[in-house]
Amino acid sequence: MTVNPSAHLVSIEETEEDIRLHWRFTALMPVDQARQRLQEYFAQLGYTLVASDENTLTMRRGAGDSALDWSPRSKKAELIARFTPSKSRTGVAIELRLYDGGDYEAECRLYAWELVEAEQYLHGEPVNFTAMKQYNHHIRMQVFRASVRGFVAGMFLALIAMAILYRVLPGMGIEGWLLHAIVGTVAHIPLWLSARAMRQALGSRKR
Repeated sequence: MTVNPSAHLVSIEETEEDIRLHWRFTALMPVDQARQRLQEYFAQLGYTLVASDENTLTMRRGAGDSALDWSPRSKKAELIARFTPSKSRTGVAIELRLYDGGDYEAECRLYAWELVEAEQYLHGEPVNFTAMKQYNHHIRMQVFRASVRGFVAGMFLALIAMAILYRVLPGMGIEGWLLHAIVGTVAHIPLWLSARAMRQALGSRKR
């Protein structure tokens, strides 16, 4: 799936609390119109209005409370847009704060894509909302399939390992609570491999 080539130009700032993406551009329209258009655009991407005044727009998306939804748009994010009016033009500076997402390449690519498309929307150029939605869904399904494969492989390995341990360890004098503790640790292999597969599906880690 083709991502807007300008997405790689979005600057990324890492703090202790979050990851922040920055995008700046000039809109050829008055500040009121620019603010309204930007709010319309991000509303179509699932953001809801938090606050709006003459020179600032704040919106949020994602509850951040679903451990089962790995799509980027389900993650908690806050968008702050600042406007600098100059006659018939308006400088727009967008800051996207990601509180529980953006660590991985695939997620960050979509967030950056959405930011650069905002500029096109304000300029009256076509925006492919469908492609961005499909990419979000693609990431969700890719991570889900990877998770299932990792879990199934982990179950297979765990069952074999547990059978061997129950056969070998008692002969080595390891029984009772210690035996069960060792086997219990091995039983977590499916979860470990599932989580590892999900991280691999999302690409390289940003930090």
